Amino acid sequence: MSELIRTLIEGYPAQVVQAIALGKSQQLSAPANEIRQVVIAGLGGSGIGGSIVKTLTAQTLPAPLEILKSYDLPAWVGKHTLLLASSHSGNTEETLTVVQQAAQKGAKIVAITTGGQLADLAKSNGWDLVLMPFEKPCPRQFLAYSLIQQFYVLINLGLVPALLAADIDEGAALVHASQSTIQESAREIAAKCTNRLPFIYADERLGALALRFQQQINENAKQMAHVNVFPEMNHNELVGWRLPAQHLQQSVVILLRSTHNHPRVDIRLAVCEPIFRKLTADVVHLQLQGNSLVAQTLHFIQLTDWVSYFLAEINGVDAYEIDVINHLKKELAKVAS
Repeated sequence: MSELIRTLIEGYPAQVVQAIALGKSQQLSAPANEIRQVVIAGLGGSGIGGSIVKTLTAQTLPAPLEILKSYDLPAWVGKHTLLLASSHSGNTEETLTVVQQAAQKGAKIVAITTGGQLADLAKSNGWDLVLMPFEKPCPRQFLAYSLIQQFYVLINLGLVPALLAADIDEGAALVHASQSTIQESAREIAAKCTNRLPFIYADERLGALALRFQQQINENAKQMAHVNVFPEMNHNELVGWRLPAQHLQQSVVILLRSTHNHPRVDIRLAVCEPIFRKLTADVVHLQLQGNSLVAQTLHFIQLTDWVSYFLAEINGVDAYEIDVINHLKKELAKVAS
């Protein structure tokens, strides 16, 4: 089944193009009330897109945006709230619980899914529904669909500038143009992560991307990884770079670098690198490609998907298999909610 993951990663450029077309064709109803808050609800591969959207719209979205990865809505959700419910299958129990709470509070709901119970609820209740194509039950490899749909909901409702669409188009072109080199870079990074614990550090602006990288290493390569962000880690975690020395010696530090890093963060990275080098096996600089941060994001997603795939090959594991998650879901299904 690992070859299925490879096929899905190879299909990412086409998926981005299709996702853009879907976003441009969205049919959304006008909000009955002014939107003063935004909530994006979703988990796992269906939820990480929301975290990325929050980061990339922080400087342009006039309303606060909350990411929800649990069963309960904040008390302030009401008729002035836009709730984007993202579930690839449409059957994520946490998201279904939240969306019904939001409906009771009068929030405007947009469901982003391939079908399932969420689509049924949207149709029966008259909520906006963005129906994504269903190809395989593998949400983590269809991030482009959910991520770009969330962007376009905000664009189409006039909550972020329409110019954001040009950044998405730039990303699509960059991904297409990078196909001849992206796997080579990914193989080099995967080799440096072999039999090591990756510590992935980034500017807070790239924190969601770093987390996505970690999640792909977890699910595809069946390997642990750790993520933290600058400047926060300089106020606590940095002190931990001392013990246990024997474990730190089996780690690799990956520093994400972007032209959109805060200048002070780049200084912090430079100061901290010698500290890491004293104890870790290697320090890798991963420079994000592209002009806009959105384009860099779309390129980075495929690059790190390839890293996780090649690391799965090296580890001798099936990149598709997620038996432990399926076991958890089966056990939860035995217990009434």
